[in-house]
Amino acid sequence: MNATASSRGATIIDGAALAEKYRNEVAQRVADLRARDVVVRLDAILASASGSAARLYAENQGKACAKVGIDYHLHTLPEDASFDDVAGRVLLLNNDDISSAIMVHMPLPESIDPYSVQRLIDPAKDVEGVNPANIGNVVYGRSSLVPCTALAAMTMIESTGVELRGARCVVVGASNIVGKPLAVLLMQREATVISCNKFTQGVPELAREADVLIAAAGVPGLITKDMVKPGAVVVDVGTNRVRDDAGKARTVGDVDFDAVSEVAAWISPVPGGVGPMTVAMLLRNVVEAANR
Repeated sequence: MNATASSRGATIIDGAALAEKYRNEVAQRVADLRARDVVVRLDAILASASGSAARLYAENQGKACAKVGIDYHLHTLPEDASFDDVAGRVLLLNNDDISSAIMVHMPLPESIDPYSVQRLIDPAKDVEGVNPANIGNVVYGRSSLVPCTALAAMTMIESTGVELRGARCVVVGASNIVGKPLAVLLMQREATVISCNKFTQGVPELAREADVLIAAAGVPGLITKDMVKPGAVVVDVGTNRVRDDAGKARTVGDVDFDAVSEVAAWISPVPGGVGPMTVAMLLRNVVEAANR
């Protein structure tokens, strides 16, 4: 992978460069599948207001698919769509042989429970890995459709060449789509994993013992220099919007990047780290689903 040294000494895990490598691989796989008359198509369902952040993300996702040759169909539903509206569209796509992969954009209307929709997605088409069946299969090592952000973080860790077998890995944050599946992926590599949540006592002490430290709590600047073991690999999954003293908005992670760079061996930036890799892993999952 392409890597550069930060101004403080740590080597940056360049998510943008790594994502480009995977996008090129995806494009080649899509071309190979199309040469065998295999359709590669992602159907995405959006029930959100016009001009919303979710709609912008959906449109950018369509552009990312187009660049690698994946057909992208966005199914737009009203902002006040009911559970039956969304669930009905999912079930139709489950039975559509032309559709390779399905995802449902969040957030859904407040009246709809996301779990109730996600559990309906055909596990073989569930490219976000959110169906409970796929989550269970991740635990058993029987699914290639892993939640995209967790897969992105795992791929970035492995790109450093760190030996995970026997390594102590601390995951700060235990969400269903990042922290929990990432902990499972690390355990599959025979790492010793500590999963921290907001009730965990002594997080700084636990973090200082980590050979690999993953911050996925959604708290700006949570991980400080004194919480990081010298020579550790640090992956920042946090994406937080904050304002500086001048009132200008910017995106920061959960890690105090400049300070932690002084002690870590490897560190991922925000932006330019896990974000672009997450998109690349979604594209990879679409190809995996189509290949089935």
